Amino acid sequence: MSDISPETVQIRITPDGTCFVDEEFFTPPPGVTLNEAVLAHLQLEAAALEMPIRAVIQDEQAQYTTTIQVNTDGTSNPLDGEAQVPAAPPVSQAAASPTRLPMPQAQTLDPVPPDRPYEPLPEPYRGRLAAVCATANQNLFTEAARAADQLLAELSAQFGPSHLYTLAAGLVRGDIAWLAQDFRYGLQIWIFMARSWHLHVGPQHGSTVRAVGNALSCWCLLQPEDAKASVPHVVKLLQDIAIPNGDSAVQTINQRAQRIVLAN
Repeated sequence: MSDISPETVQIRITPDGTCFVDEEFFTPPPGVTLNEAVLAHLQLEAAALEMPIRAVIQDEQAQYTTTIQVNTDGTSNPLDGEAQVPAAPPVSQAAASPTRLPMPQAQTLDPVPPDRPYEPLPEPYRGRLAAVCATANQNLFTEAARAADQLLAELSAQFGPSHLYTLAAGLVRGDIAWLAQDFRYGLQIWIFMARSWHLHVGPQHGSTVRAVGNALSCWCLLQPEDAKASVPHVVKLLQDIAIPNGDSAVQTINQRAQRIVLAN
């Protein structure tokens, strides 16, 4: 189809880097930059509508506003000539990360970014987590999730559910849920991760904020009935853990919940 969707997507990036898409809180999946995630979101929306879409991007960090068109084949181009759109490959599956899950190898290459309070897993757990990542990187998400769940159960039994060893594996399990589009489980594990990081490092640490953002992203992609049922859990999370623009996120959640009720 060659028509352009009549609705323009409004994207706002605040000075602290928080992103909203049509006033809904948006955060990139683990391992993906904000630019890549936003463009992937627009590519998926254009593909779903089977028509190009326009988006106005207001980046208060970089202090510019631009309008782009995203086509059904994944290509994009600026409409106002003011800024170029960062290139990103078309996404073949909804919400999938264009990067691979990190592989735990040497101690300096841990399976999570170095700014997270992570302790390297001892063997044989490190090798098993590496195998989980390798399986997920082959798009064998069911098998990877099964192996990760077994690893998590063993780590939790031996060290405790909130031990840093267990959380290291939990991060990978959360990534697998996202890549597999298992947003119900993704919401559950990222809420647990957010609360665990909150206990370890407090509400303002990047690990805590990142986990809360991932939980919100999963909630935004739930089916309406599942989203409505989980509203109390998500709102309680935001009440317990103060993240940037948390009040705005709660407002957006409540607005979506009201739309779901009115639609039924």
